[in-house]
Amino acid sequence: MTERRYWMMLPASRSAAETAEAARLAEAAGLEGVFSYQLSSNPWLPLGPAALATSQLRLATGIALGFTRSPLETAFAALDADHLSDGRFTLGLGTSVRWWHEQLYGVAYEHPVARLEEAVTLIKAVLSGRGGELGRFDGRFYQVDFTRLAHKPPLRPNLPVWVAALRTAMVRLAGRCADGLVGHPSWSVRWTLEQINGPYAEALAASGRTRADVEINLWTVVAPNPDVAESVHDAKRHVASYASIAQYEPYFAAHGFAAEAAALQQAVGRGERNAFELVPEEMARTFVLCGTPDDVRRQMEPLWDVADSICLQAPPLRLDARAAYDQRIAETFYGS
Repeated sequence: MTERRYWMMLPASRSAAETAEAARLAEAAGLEGVFSYQLSSNPWLPLGPAALATSQLRLATGIALGFTRSPLETAFAALDADHLSDGRFTLGLGTSVRWWHEQLYGVAYEHPVARLEEAVTLIKAVLSGRGGELGRFDGRFYQVDFTRLAHKPPLRPNLPVWVAALRTAMVRLAGRCADGLVGHPSWSVRWTLEQINGPYAEALAASGRTRADVEINLWTVVAPNPDVAESVHDAKRHVASYASIAQYEPYFAAHGFAAEAAALQQAVGRGERNAFELVPEEMARTFVLCGTPDDVRRQMEPLWDVADSICLQAPPLRLDARAAYDQRIAETFYGS
């Protein structure tokens, strides 16, 4: 059996010392890398203390929103992060949902797949150190002139760009133009295998590349718990957080849970605090690996047929309950 490689999420909005310690502990536990995410936090700032505290740990944005900054700004941030970490950085990009961009960040979101593909083209040109060769770029979404672009040479010309995906269109985009695919934390095991062995493999082949040319990192939510009923109950919170988003309804409908997703949207819209209780057990088990630690370990096995690495996450719970799950995850999978 090949070595299993794991990642984790850095806690957001912590002090530099706390962030550095979290990264140090991840490296000491043998994890391959850590992600720093962008939702109500900045994905770049935690990478500085994490880089200083470690020497081998890979660092990545997981994910940086693709449209909240210009492609050039994103590329420069990635180059800085790679220099800070001595070549250990990976740029993770994604589209997230419309309301985050339009209502919170106040930026355009229309045609997100095509928009992100254009952004990735520009970003990769800068990351390679060959942005100036691109000259003028008059695309559908971006019009830039790189003819006078000058910046410090990249530490390496092949800084990897990973694209996060939920549905098939983004999976295909990752296969066409990205160096890696990040699986969504709500991917079911069935969906994961179908998407990677189907649309992703097809797009990768059409790009002239092979599976060995890219990396696949799955974000898998797990709830290992000796109390199986509690495990399922806690998993419902994660499922509800995504199934209540209208933009994600087609994904849940593809699994046969259209009515449940619609009911969750309505309940959350009414402000019901316990809307997660509407998630049936079958739905919870479809999108979260539930049960005892041994149960969860067995359920995860098929994912290793397609993944290079997996970022394990606990359900979204209060701090003490979350910490208990994090400890069981470490004991079950990292041996610490």
